[in-house]
This record gives sequence, structure tokens and C-alpha cells, in this order.
Amino acid sequence: MKKVFCATLGCDKNLVDSEALLGRFAVKGVQPVDDPDVADIWVLNSCGFIDAARADSETALRELCDAKEDRTLVVCGCWSQEHGTMIQERFPEVDIVAGVGQFDQVVAACTGAELVEEGSPPPASPFEMAGAAPVVEFPTEPLIDDPMAVHYTGMLDRPLLTPPHVAFVKIAEGCNCACTFCRIPMIRGKQNSRPRAELVQEVNGLVARGVTEIQLVSQNTSDFGRDTGEKLYDLVRDLNDVQGLRSIRLLYLYSGMVSVDDLRRLLDLEKVAPYLDLPIQHASPRILKAMKRPGGDKSSPAFFQALREGRPDLVLRSTALLGFPGEEDEDVSELADFLAAVEFDHLGAHNYSAEIGTPSAKMPNQVPSEVTLDRSALIMDMQTDISLRRQEARLGQTYDVVVDHIVQPGPDDVHGVAEVLESLGEGTWQDERERAALAGVVQSGVSFAVARSYHFGYDLDGMVLMPLGEAGKGERLRPGQWLQAEFRAVTPYDVWATPVTGN
Repeated sequence: MKKVFCATLGCDKNLVDSEALLGRFAVKGVQPVDDPDVADIWVLNSCGFIDAARADSETALRELCDAKEDRTLVVCGCWSQEHGTMIQERFPEVDIVAGVGQFDQVVAACTGAELVEEGSPPPASPFEMAGAAPVVEFPTEPLIDDPMAVHYTGMLDRPLLTPPHVAFVKIAEGCNCACTFCRIPMIRGKQNSRPRAELVQEVNGLVARGVTEIQLVSQNTSDFGRDTGEKLYDLVRDLNDVQGLRSIRLLYLYSGMVSVDDLRRLLDLEKVAPYLDLPIQHASPRILKAMKRPGGDKSSPAFFQALREGRPDLVLRSTALLGFPGEEDEDVSELADFLAAVEFDHLGAHNYSAEIGTPSAKMPNQVPSEVTLDRSALIMDMQTDISLRRQEARLGQTYDVVVDHIVQPGPDDVHGVAEVLESLGEGTWQDERERAALAGVVQSGVSFAVARSYHFGYDLDGMVLMPLGEAGKGERLRPGQWLQAEFRAVTPYDVWATPVTGN
């Protein structure tokens, strides 16, 4: 049996695409594996959102080319959607180049199988072709503009690249917004919402396999159903009724397209986590207008403060974009004032990148990169203090947590536990004796449970760390287990906790 390994770059939406592709391989008898050394087929699902992402994709592809040997090498995703010809020319080791969403075409090209849907016959097997790499016939226009281009049914029985108890559920593709800095509509096309019934079917299938938590993702979750006549609330209500599902997390909401009342209705559903991801990008009305982002009441501190009224448990997450053309120090001060008023629990600051084809790339007064970096550092320094205050308010409280991994710090510490342990040494502790004992716990060589409470999105935010073995009370903890834990120490990003007796 052939085996396939997929390396995924970029966002969680791209991760779902990788899972869908691997699901299609599995249907054709090709086994997905997480060890590249044993795979016959390597797939790089690339990211091409900004310059830095394209550079990362190119570096990753070069590494795969250097180690390829006699394997079949595939490149797909956003980067190759736009730069397939360049990849062909610069990387002759690549066997197959495809764009986004071409799950069936890639599998057919790798296996020589017939395409499931109607269309052009698959290219000859890469094992038989000489010279330039065959290219799956990706169009010059975004593939998603064709409603038949992406067959979402591949996502229904996909293998998960997350822990088996948590899954990203992609509810739509593309975006109808015209943000002047963003290339996603050029790459992924217009908004294309998945049918509500299909999504409910997918989640039922995931829960039957052991998933207890889902994270809903799309480019603009608030816009779900605008193109099909369905509504986000109806989707989430139906998912809330899925037996065995424990938590629903909403990501990528667009505050300008949803009201406080709409969000409160969603939060009132039993399984919806009190956690909302609402990217603002900026707070200066002048910059928001130039970005073509919403301003006014829905982008004011009052909007977010109203969300927290009566919901002191609500966690708010956002992102800000620094260095947009024309941005001045006064605009950054407005953003800082906004953040001080709202107090997001989590904030990511991104640096502007002038992307070819976007209106903002042609705007005057481009901000020097060194100025952007200084502004980003200023905002993140401020946010660090805010996040720490929010975390300190949870000290001594008990919360439900789910275990994602059991790990031991060392050379293979891909989850960054050693770094978190170091930062906890400088964190805020409920009991100073526990802080003093931390070094001994670490030196004892115990394993740790990497867990999350509702305050932390999977693969987005921090972790709740609990020691196992003699130094802790969590000897029997396992991935996927839900339990109660008391927060004993915090940093701006992470938590040290102990399981509550009786779990």
C-alpha cells in the first residue's frame, strides 16, 4: 500500500484542505501517514498570503526537493495557485503542481486513477513522465469561482491532523469583502458557503469518531449563508443539538457584519464557548476607511464592551495590522487607546505587507518596515500587560479543561513546554511555595499534560499545563479527557494548573 505525507503551511483553513486531500487519498487506497520518511508521496500544501508566507513555502519546498529521492512530490495550495508556472521552472524535482481545492485532480495525478467528477483526463503518471513537471490544469482565475471546483464531500470522512478530540470545521470558502490589503478573494474567490445540512452531517460524523470540540472557520464566518440564503445562527443551533458534542468555538467573525444581539444569541446556545474571535485590524477611523474595513459603532470600544455586559466570562480575541500605508503615530495612539478600553484577552499584531494586485500596494506613504516593527512591538508590549491582568483574575478559579497532549520536555518538545515552564518561573503565582517548587518539578523529569480551558483556542492561544506523576495529581490523564483544574499560576499567555481532586 502506498503512503502519503502532507506538510501544511498557513492557516487552519488550509489545514482542513490538507485533511480533505488526505481523505481523498485514503478512498483510493493510499494511506495517510505522519512520518515523511515512510511515505511514497509528499504533498506540500502551500501558503501564499503575503511575502513572508511565500518565502516560507519556497524554503519548505526546497527542503523537500533536497530530500525527495524517488518519491512523488506534489505542491498545491495558495502559492501554487498563482505561481504554478514559476514552481515548474524553478523546481524541476516537483512532479505535480496544483492550485487550491483540486483534491480529486491531485489524487488522480498521483495514482493514475480516473477522476471522480467529469473533466479532463488526469495527466500521465509522474513516474512515467520525463522533463518538466506535469501540471494539474489549474485555471488562471480563482478555482473557487466555479461552483463545481471544490467538492466539499471530501471533508466528511477526512483524517484529522489535529488531536482526535478537536477538529476545525470549514463552513465556507473565499470572501466577498474588498479589504484593500488582502489578496484572499484573488486566490480563493468569492464567498462560497457550504450547505448547512452537509455541515451537520460532517460534525455528526466527527463526533462519532471521538471529536468533542469543533472550531468553526472560514475567511469571514459572519458572512456565512449570505450567498445561499442560510444563516449562521441556524447552523450553530443545529450543531448545538449534535449529541456528544461538547464545545463549539467561533473564529473569524467580522464585527462589521454582525450585531451585539446576534452574537449574544449565539453565546446563549449551551455548547457555544464564551469565546469570540473578532479581528479589528485597526481602530483609527481614517485607516479603517483606507482599508475598507467597517468603522462606526460596530468598530468602537462600546461594541465590545456591550458584548461583555452580563458575560464576565467572555473571552475576546482579535488581530491588528500595523504599518498600513499612511499610518501615523496618531493612528497607533488611537489603536492603543482602543485596546486599553476593550481589553482583549488575546491579540495578534501583524505587520503590513504590500501585496501585488491589492489597492493598498499602490497607495502613497508606504510605512518603512523598521517603523512598522517598532509600532508592532509597542502594541504588543501594551497587550502583554492587558493579557496578564486578564489572566491574573482567573488565579485560584476552577475551570473545565480538555487535555490535548501528554508530553515530556526534551529535543522533541514540539509543543514548546520547556519555554512555557521557563516563563512560568517569572509568572504570577497563587502560592509562592509552588513557584519555589517549580524547579524541582521540572528537574524530576515528569511528563506534563498540555490542556486548554475555554479561554484558549486550539493552535491559536496558550496552554494550561499540568504536571503528571509524583509531582502532580494527574497521573491518569489522557488526550481528549475533560476534567476540572484549578489555575495556580499564570503568564500573559499560559497557565499552570492542578487537577481538582475527584476527577
